[in-house]
Amino acid sequence: MNNTAIQKRENRSNVPERLEQSTFYTPLVDIIETDDEFVFQADLPGVKSGDVDITYENNVLTIQGNVQPRQPQDQRYFWQEYGVGPFYRQFTLNTAINADGIKAQFANGVLELHVPKAESARTRKVQIKAG
Repeated sequence: MNNTAIQKRENRSNVPERLEQSTFYTPLVDIIETDDEFVFQADLPGVKSGDVDITYENNVLTIQGNVQPRQPQDQRYFWQEYGVGPFYRQFTLNTAINADGIKAQFANGVLELHVPKAESARTRKVQIKAG
């Protein structure tokens, strides 16, 4: 996503301590940009809203949390593909944001974040006066 207002952060040196382990999941995220806001749609199947932390600090939006097991610990699997454990995504926003206006909704395994642009970053139409 070069030359865009949002970039996936590759440097994981500031990954929170609780996520410093060899494996964590990277949820898929769609990002929509309008004149007024960015809308992040993160696929988090099986995650409960209480297991997700969202922070915005120093132009960086972070989504992190934990996928809990959906079966008892002693469950014997014939085949298992559903991963459990921590997840983490981080995005740098190069557009001024109204951090107080960020809103989050969680439904049907999709986290939707509405991140409003600051008034100074919104698209404006310029009126032309007839001479």
